[in-house]
Amino acid sequence: MTVTSAALTHWRTVLDGLEPLDPPTDRPRPATPDRSTSHLTLTVPATTADTVRKTAAEHGVALPVALLTGYLTLLGRWARRHDVAVGVPADGDLLVLRDCLTDDDPTPLDTSDDAHRLTFGRLLTRVDATWAAARDHAVPFTRLAELTPSHERPSDRHPLVQALFGADGKGAGQERPTEEWRTGAGPCPPDLALSWADEPRTGLRLRLDYPTALFDAATAERLLQTLLALLAAACERPATPLSALDPLTDEQRAELRTWGGNPAHYPTGTTLLDLIAAQTEQNPEATALVFGDEEVTYRDLDLRANRLAHRLRADHGVGPDVPVAVCLERGTELVVALLAVLKAGGAYVPLDPEHPVERLSFVLTDTAAPVVVTRESLRARLAGAGRSLVAVDTDRAAIEAAGDDSPPRGAGPDHLAYVLHTSGSTGTPKGVAVTVGALVNLLLGMRDTFPAPATERVLFATSATFDIAGVELFLPLITGGRIIGADHEQVHNPRALAALVDHHAVTLAQLTPSAWRPLLDAFDARDGDRRSARELTVFTAGEALPTDLAARMLRLGRRVVNGYGPTETTVYATVAEIRDPEGPVPIGRPTPNTTLRVVDDNGLPVPVGVPGELLVGGAGVARGYLGRPDLTAERFIELTPDPLAPDTGVLGTAGGPGGGRGAGRHYRTGDLVRWLPDGQLEYLGRLDQQVKLRGFRVEPGEIESVLAAHEDVADCAVSLRDDAVPGERVLVAYCVPAADRDLEVSALREWCGRTLPNYMVPGAYVFLDRLPLTAGGKTDRRALPAPGDHRAGPAVRFVGPRNAAERAVARAWAEALWADEVGALDDFFELGGDSLIATRVALRLQEEFGLEIPVRVLFARTTVESLAKALMTARRTGDWPAD
Repeated sequence: MTVTSAALTHWRTVLDGLEPLDPPTDRPRPATPDRSTSHLTLTVPATTADTVRKTAAEHGVALPVALLTGYLTLLGRWARRHDVAVGVPADGDLLVLRDCLTDDDPTPLDTSDDAHRLTFGRLLTRVDATWAAARDHAVPFTRLAELTPSHERPSDRHPLVQALFGADGKGAGQERPTEEWRTGAGPCPPDLALSWADEPRTGLRLRLDYPTALFDAATAERLLQTLLALLAAACERPATPLSALDPLTDEQRAELRTWGGNPAHYPTGTTLLDLIAAQTEQNPEATALVFGDEEVTYRDLDLRANRLAHRLRADHGVGPDVPVAVCLERGTELVVALLAVLKAGGAYVPLDPEHPVERLSFVLTDTAAPVVVTRESLRARLAGAGRSLVAVDTDRAAIEAAGDDSPPRGAGPDHLAYVLHTSGSTGTPKGVAVTVGALVNLLLGMRDTFPAPATERVLFATSATFDIAGVELFLPLITGGRIIGADHEQVHNPRALAALVDHHAVTLAQLTPSAWRPLLDAFDARDGDRRSARELTVFTAGEALPTDLAARMLRLGRRVVNGYGPTETTVYATVAEIRDPEGPVPIGRPTPNTTLRVVDDNGLPVPVGVPGELLVGGAGVARGYLGRPDLTAERFIELTPDPLAPDTGVLGTAGGPGGGRGAGRHYRTGDLVRWLPDGQLEYLGRLDQQVKLRGFRVEPGEIESVLAAHEDVADCAVSLRDDAVPGERVLVAYCVPAADRDLEVSALREWCGRTLPNYMVPGAYVFLDRLPLTAGGKTDRRALPAPGDHRAGPAVRFVGPRNAAERAVARAWAEALWADEVGALDDFFELGGDSLIATRVALRLQEEFGLEIPVRVLFARTTVESLAKALMTARRTGDWPAD
């Protein structure tokens, strides 16, 4: 075959920038190539086959063009891709169909071109023209492969395309290709290979070949069935925009409706205070709260909260929907203050005393909180014009002189319970306003999820600024259990926290996976040869749960539960009982009175196994973002009609099927999930740049806004990486220096620390001449280099460790930070350390030095030299030197 320059130019254009299809699979792609395949054959119902043939004829195209058009549309939805390429065998070679425009515009095939109202009929014509152009420019496969540099060819996939389409027999003027086309070229078969046969005796048949390493037979069957439904819907209405075609049957829609709901009948009009009051009245002398040596009964907790509530209401005008900031260290007074705000009828706004003053000031200004409950030592960090402060220590006499009786009810279910601030993509944190009714529904649902004795002794180890703390604080109080409080040191010392859990025989502990890992290490160190599991319910949430960690959790406690939910849906929207840690760990099914919908970019429900955005509705949906009506309207939407209403058909048609059947108010999570065959959800990632770090929601854009404001930074990008420190996920800041400026890690860290909480301060920095850009001129985050040798280090001369203590510290840091060399003057945080890594280092040094090392020591002495000196002093004297 003679290969012309025009043919090569054509294929260079087609293959330029072509990325792997990456359809969702049942199992991760194996590291070692596996060519094992299976197949499934399905006969197309006669009525559907006739409709497809008729539509093809009416548009002047052959039957295989109609089938390929449906296949392309399906792949685009299945893989959530607009740019879809399929390989088609021709005379022993392979054509790649990607560009389906008939003019000179090189835009790749866009199977969801809603802006131009792309219809199935128009797409038929485009596919036919693209196929013809591919035939006209056919070249041998070897020449086609040469157009893609070898280093860009994926070793674990078909070298050019991941989906193939071809004939399985004679029909429609096509000859049978060789059987080898289905297995493709290279070490791996294609992800999917669809073939067809149309013969008078057997009718129209479809066959799907798939690698068994990636897909189950049930998934292949669902894929074929969805293709049939999509073809039927598209060919019945070829003038309907593709974006409005819904391939779900009524049976599938009903199944998803059942999976996506969990109705429960809870008392109406009940408040959190009503539920706690019932337990107080029933058993007033029972212990409600334990913090260190202090034990507080339900009666005493109620009295102390009543007194502060009277003061807030009488002296400061606190009432329904009035925000009251609470800035206190971990301890009994924090729990009392939160209850007091609710008793006064207000909404508490938790502040972390360790956050930067600028951050505290922003939250106080954003909420316009007229009063702050705090301690005298924190007054200077919280003062502001028009703002009153109530100090629980210096104002104690006035508080105790207030009434002991419970104040009259101030807030009802529709009033606010609290406002929590989450990271904002525009650089501004946003306050999520949660109502009393939403909080009560959550707690009653958690009561059903964790029946007694799970709530007898509940660990409180989470910061009050993190929404899951509400479960630790209030669930035991509405069930007659007790709160087991961890102090600041215990929270940051896994061994101390494990000892606390065992000492009090804690029955329910809730932590993020990142916090569970070092705690499990501490339990392993305590247990030795112990084989029996604790009477502990292990509850984890806030970030994806790795399978290896789930397996370890199952060995620790009697039960393991994985939770999921944004702050905007009141903590938990789903929970999953974890029994088998094999494969991806699901996030489960909806919590009571929660509705779930999984939809594509056009708001259409997706079939089982297909990724889509999760929408959460029901009783837990927050009121919105405080003072941000525009953002509230964008993220909190009314689902009318309900995309899963029977016979919904085409969305957006006035008076059409399903019209008027609304599903109520839903929150657009921005999370990518899919339904599993057993009715549970699997979390797949984010649709935007938002990330989760140790359970905290982080918008890289907020960090980038802070960095960009530094006079030495011309441009920047922030990414969460797992290749900066082994076993950890670290925020990495990529910075381009301004003209004639030099960047320093210490200066940037200090700058970020002025306004950002510690968990949002990047742990590693990479200085670049420029940021990589996409063809559209945006930052190409996938092209940002791994920190590695690009990572910026401290601007100090290198001094090697000079004694045994320094060598031990340097060795521990190097192991934890994945550093080749650590010197005596190196700073832990400038090398990429953070609070979680500091916890691991403390455990490692405890073994080395035989000391109990508080994590605060690593924060106070951040160089190898200073930490080594402190360790030797403590070893010699038994006391830590003063900070």
